[in-house]
Amino acid sequence: MNKPLSYGGIKELFLEYKNDRNLTTGKIANRMGLDRTTIGNYFRHFFKDEYRILSELKSKFMKPKLSEERKLKISLALKGKPKPPRSLAHRINLGKSMSKTYVERFGDERARMVAKKISNSNIGKKRIFRDKESWLKNLSNSLKEREVWNKGKKGLQKAWNKKNLSNEEIIDLYLNKNLSSDKIANEFNVSKDVILRIIRENNIKIRGYGDFAKGKKLSEILGKEKADLKIKKLSEKLKGRKNNWGNKISESLKKHYKENGFSEERLKRMSLIMRNKWQDQSYRNKLINIHREYLKNHPEELERLKKVKLPMKRTKVEMRVLDFLRNYFKENEDFLYDDYDTTKKTFYRPDFQFPNKKIIIEIDGYYRHFTPEGIIRDQKRQNELEEAGWKVYRFIHKEVERNYLFENTKNKILEVLKNG
Repeated sequence: MNKPLSYGGIKELFLEYKNDRNLTTGKIANRMGLDRTTIGNYFRHFFKDEYRILSELKSKFMKPKLSEERKLKISLALKGKPKPPRSLAHRINLGKSMSKTYVERFGDERARMVAKKISNSNIGKKRIFRDKESWLKNLSNSLKEREVWNKGKKGLQKAWNKKNLSNEEIIDLYLNKNLSSDKIANEFNVSKDVILRIIRENNIKIRGYGDFAKGKKLSEILGKEKADLKIKKLSEKLKGRKNNWGNKISESLKKHYKENGFSEERLKRMSLIMRNKWQDQSYRNKLINIHREYLKNHPEELERLKKVKLPMKRTKVEMRVLDFLRNYFKENEDFLYDDYDTTKKTFYRPDFQFPNKKIIIEIDGYYRHFTPEGIIRDQKRQNELEEAGWKVYRFIHKEVERNYLFENTKNKILEVLKNG
């Protein structure tokens, strides 16, 4: 650590710096055996504006700005010439500084500050290439067949130029032999990201876990031992838990059919038929239409269903918006949370509805709102609510869960409700 200087010593150094036109903080630091930044910090702390103005004048005097013509002339003169070698003094000083850590050079506190500054300066930056193709070629040639560490995921691997990989072979393994990207990556001894990139470049749809597991039993996916272990753990976890509504309904139906003389074989056969029928979309639509007709002919049942409140899971983003609205409005008076449409023209339950202002605020969650089916479903829902006389305003989960975006969202909601 650098020893602290007394105010008298700093004042003498500053007077010397002020009077000598060619004296810099770097020269003072070398003479005192200190760091140039330390000297600058002392001067800045004690002499403030005087030091700032003086340093700006010195920088202008010692480093005069070149005109555009002069810069062009220098660049044309240096074009095509190799860079001059570093001087011996430069090489020695560079070697000394590079061999030391930030902590050894600056001390603990300043080292942390410098590291943070460097990491913050690189956030969001994109690298600009003059000739990207030649850069990639040189990089791939320098890495080819070299042993590299793949972020601790797979350990040491060979670095490959992706252009040298056989794209046809990878696509054949992925499509025809149905191998996963992990297995292909292991076969070529490369990262999984390289294989996925090649698959994407050839406009091939990447398979998910659902595609892999479709139509397979648990034993086929995990293997018999792992599947048995998982089933055992699940059975222990669910032991003593009360039956769900589905189990109760199926038990009551079985009881009803047994009382009416249905045999076990007939019940099994019926369950198989119903299971296969329910997978058919046309059959499901038929049942939905029958139920709609029943509700038209029995308005009392429709009224009963309207009054039923199903227990819904409250998400974190919804709770955050709810807490915010409670600070400005009264719940169940000014606004309703997770309640049926008050116009009774639809069966939807909007997240937040303001009946007096005819405004609905919807918070779109993490996944199902952003699938193709979810987007169509949300658009249909919004159209029906707007036909019922509502103005619908939607916010995505990121606008609520991230603090710096939530402040803007709050202002938008308040502005909408004020103008509404």
